[in-house]
Amino acid sequence: MSSTVNRTTDRADTPSTSQARKPRGRRRRAPRSLLHILGPVIVIVAVGAVTSGNDYLLHLATAAGISYLLTASFNLIYGYGGIFNLSLVMTYGLGAFTSVYLETHLGMSFWIAILVAMLVTAALSVLIALPSSRLSELFLAIQTLAFGLALAELLHNWDDFSGGTTGVYMIPSPTIFGIPLVGGLPGYFWLVAVVVLVVALLMYRLHTSDVGRRLVALREGPRVLAAVGVSPASTRLMAFAASGALAGLAGALFAHFQMVVDLETFNFARLTALLLATILGGAGYLYGPVFGVIALMVMDELSLATSSAQDLVYGVGVIVLVLLTSGGIAGAVQRGVDRLRGRRRVAEPEIGAPPGADPEGRRDGPVGAEVDGVTGATGAAVAELGAERPDRSLEAAQVRVEFGGTVAVADASITVRTGEVVGLIGPNGAGKTTLLNAVTGDVAITSGSVLLDGESIVGLAKPQVVQRGIGRTFQSPKVIKELTLLENLMLAGDGDRGVGTLRQLVASPKARRVERETRDRAMALLEDFSLAARAHHRAADHPYGVLRLVEVARNLMLDPSFILLDEPGAGLTEFERAEIAATIRTLSSRRIGVVLVDHNLPLINAACDRIYVLDAGRVIADGPPAEVFAQAGVRSAYLGVPE
Repeated sequence: MSSTVNRTTDRADTPSTSQARKPRGRRRRAPRSLLHILGPVIVIVAVGAVTSGNDYLLHLATAAGISYLLTASFNLIYGYGGIFNLSLVMTYGLGAFTSVYLETHLGMSFWIAILVAMLVTAALSVLIALPSSRLSELFLAIQTLAFGLALAELLHNWDDFSGGTTGVYMIPSPTIFGIPLVGGLPGYFWLVAVVVLVVALLMYRLHTSDVGRRLVALREGPRVLAAVGVSPASTRLMAFAASGALAGLAGALFAHFQMVVDLETFNFARLTALLLATILGGAGYLYGPVFGVIALMVMDELSLATSSAQDLVYGVGVIVLVLLTSGGIAGAVQRGVDRLRGRRRVAEPEIGAPPGADPEGRRDGPVGAEVDGVTGATGAAVAELGAERPDRSLEAAQVRVEFGGTVAVADASITVRTGEVVGLIGPNGAGKTTLLNAVTGDVAITSGSVLLDGESIVGLAKPQVVQRGIGRTFQSPKVIKELTLLENLMLAGDGDRGVGTLRQLVASPKARRVERETRDRAMALLEDFSLAARAHHRAADHPYGVLRLVEVARNLMLDPSFILLDEPGAGLTEFERAEIAATIRTLSSRRIGVVLVDHNLPLINAACDRIYVLDAGRVIADGPPAEVFAQAGVRSAYLGVPE
């Protein structure tokens, strides 16, 4: 029972291993085994059997279950999504006060009140997220902390709701079939146990579904999310809402467990304990909250046993765990399991050159001479692309982009149609990447227009541009390194599948079917690119050339009409460039329009039907490669040859 958000210890089918992790952890796909479903059931039943008849142990077990819910809430938003929400403890408190108020003042049943409390805390969390969408991590933490303090002050002065300084006493116990579930007694323990089991299974589903992939991508590369047609803003709001609802659930259960609740319960010490449990357990690991809660409980009990040195014991315990468990306890367990299984984290080799190449992958001739000898991506999955694709056009007309007083693109115009490869070349600083960014909506244009089939796409959000059929790669390969190659491709299939988050989490039949289809399609593309053997290895364990191919394959998951390739040949061997050139020609044959930006002229000459030359943001030449390269102005501007 060990794993991480597709970054965990439970990846039995993955041949690669993990290394010492960042504090946030690594997402790795858990095997779909019965053990991961039955495991929590077995543990909960065992805990219930051990604590039966011992009131103190029963109290500890119930408190631990509620603490797990709160820690899982923070692990979801921080460990998975990378969002440092410090208002979560007050959200936890709001869930407690809301459920009690609805019961005692409005006469709601416990079961309805707890659902309403979850909706309230989810809605409040979304409100916290809305004004902070553009804040960096540090300022977001400050903003959420300020919101939490403001909420505490509001509750402090709302006597009817929170009881003010005295709190709320004599909280009624919930009942089921007329049987009271009193906090501290076995009935309430089993209520909490059932809730914990449900949440643990939902977290496992999150861990293994596209929801988890999107959250990890939100943390590691929001720009990648937008590039595959998924809105980072929507993903962020989903993380806030889910985490808030889970915190509200934990708060409501806590209030009825204690049967008394006051504002002092939700103080800075509680926030500190929450942060410690998440980080010590292993932020981003599926079972990190379990390890974290157990660690804090053990340290609490040891410190109480040595009452003269409570703080010393607690502090030393935290320091030892931090020093000895990089990535938290779950990270240490991950590495231990890997060692027992004989796994080692080894970087995958470069793409092998065919016979006749030297050890560095070089051949005697230029890239253009090699294209006929390299097949590129020619498998069945790529062959299906563009089978009935209509003729489409993409045009940047008189586009001008200014940054302050600097003109990056000066009234440049280019056109590409499906089925052709258009090169975009020029010296460093000529504005090539900026022009691509203007087309995809990554930068705002000062004037001009970007037309897709004659219709303006200026002002559309980046995911909308992708959904209309325009994919792109970047100067440096942008992949989610903590995901496997297969998961990186599946991420691109998660954008528009018609399956909501809730149906994914409960594994509805449609969600399972779509997941299988996405996985099969991603694997087929990896096979086409001769990367199937690497499918279950983390992207971080692969060389630069492989990541370039993965980025192209990920775009093909979008079934685009156009792909904008930004320097795909940079840093590659001659053989790898030939592989890229052959792949580009294959895409062209499948009626995908390609805009290719690169400094490698043999690659441009081998792959392109037409080229545009930019200099100082202006188009100074366009036409077939041979004609353009023969122009004196091009040689002067690009090659440094005097006219």
